[in-house]
Amino acid sequence: MDSIAALYPDQPVLHRGRRATFLHMSRGAAIIRYWGDSHAVSVPADALSPARNAVMSRRFLAAQDEPTARELAGKQRA
Repeated sequence: MDSIAALYPDQPVLHRGRRATFLHMSRGAAIIRYWGDSHAVSVPADALSPARNAVMSRRFLAAQDEPTARELAGKQRA
């Protein structure tokens, strides 16, 4: 697997064959959330690889599968 050169928030990634969403970096570690899970976890950034068909995954699954921080903040304000 190839590691990712640059990471951005809400980017679909793979970690050990599981789909996840990159959230942010903290103390040199990548903070991700596996799709379908509610808890964020810390993993080595070099252990992440780009999700295949990332555009399709993000377009059809990410928003339904796990809300982003922006979506949660919007719901709290409404």
